[in-house]
Amino acid sequence: MPPINSDKDLPKLLDTATKQVKWAKKLALKHLGSAVKHVDRPPMQGMFSRTFLLVLADGREVVQQFRTEPLDLNSFKIAKKALGPVVPDAIALEDEDLSSEGVWAYSFTRLYGKLWVHGIAGKDAKGRIAINKSLGHILSKGCLDNRGSDEAVDNRIRSHLGALLASPLEDINPYRHRLQDFYNNLERLKRLPLWIAHYDLNEVNVLIDEECNITGLIDWELSTPLPFGVNFGRIHTYAGEYTGGQFWIPDKFEDAERAFWKELFDGMPAEIRNNLENQIDLVQDAVILGTLLDCLSFEQGKVIVGTVSKKALPKLLTYRIPFARGSAPPYGE
Repeated sequence: MPPINSDKDLPKLLDTATKQVKWAKKLALKHLGSAVKHVDRPPMQGMFSRTFLLVLADGREVVQQFRTEPLDLNSFKIAKKALGPVVPDAIALEDEDLSSEGVWAYSFTRLYGKLWVHGIAGKDAKGRIAINKSLGHILSKGCLDNRGSDEAVDNRIRSHLGALLASPLEDINPYRHRLQDFYNNLERLKRLPLWIAHYDLNEVNVLIDEECNITGLIDWELSTPLPFGVNFGRIHTYAGEYTGGQFWIPDKFEDAERAFWKELFDGMPAEIRNNLENQIDLVQDAVILGTLLDCLSFEQGKVIVGTVSKKALPKLLTYRIPFARGSAPPYGE
């Protein structure tokens, strides 16, 4: 997906803010049935869109985006059905003039709260604990199929692992044996429940209130369900900090990290919880596999290893979830 670094990266009919606002008003009237009363910009623009906050004359408030590639809105629908109001409704604002120029427009219900990256300021450990606890509670509702994850394993994980094993990148070499072991034992993963997974859950895709409770999870594009555990490959890093390209464990890290897992398991139905507790070693393996797939990504036919991921991965691979480690530290030496 090509990034939008400036308005000039958009076609001529949208290459200024004035043109974008004009189109936003036109599309709202055409598809949402209301004139626009007020237009504003969010505190941060995404890398792949131009976004506006609209207040409609009928009182509704929506988020409208212009993108240079179409979105698969099915990922939003799946997440919305499972997680409820923390996920926005999403609709396509179809227009032949825009699509002929390589632009697609979308409308989302506006969710309220501050971006995690802004709302956490000054809250320190107390804020991290609250966010992780809230996130665990929300994602505890994310089971889509307790019978297993056959399709996700066969159609997504197998191809990702295959691409990593076939890559000539030297950065992959330290992990080839582990990757091959996971590849050889993929059938085991199918026993795990299919769960909601956010492709890019981070500090700008999570909205929080003043008490650091989560009010919204946004930007679900590219997200597809995964076996339980694989979708939590880097979840423990949300209790920590990335500073200067390094992963750090701050004060009260375990309080935040354990709060996530406790809320996650306590909030799910007893049948699902018992299923997972009876195969906790497999859950632990799935988390480590998720860590590898997050840090050694495969996007648009290319294997990508980021600088920060490369530094953090050896430590992250020693992580053990609370149910597997007991009273031991979360990371090994």
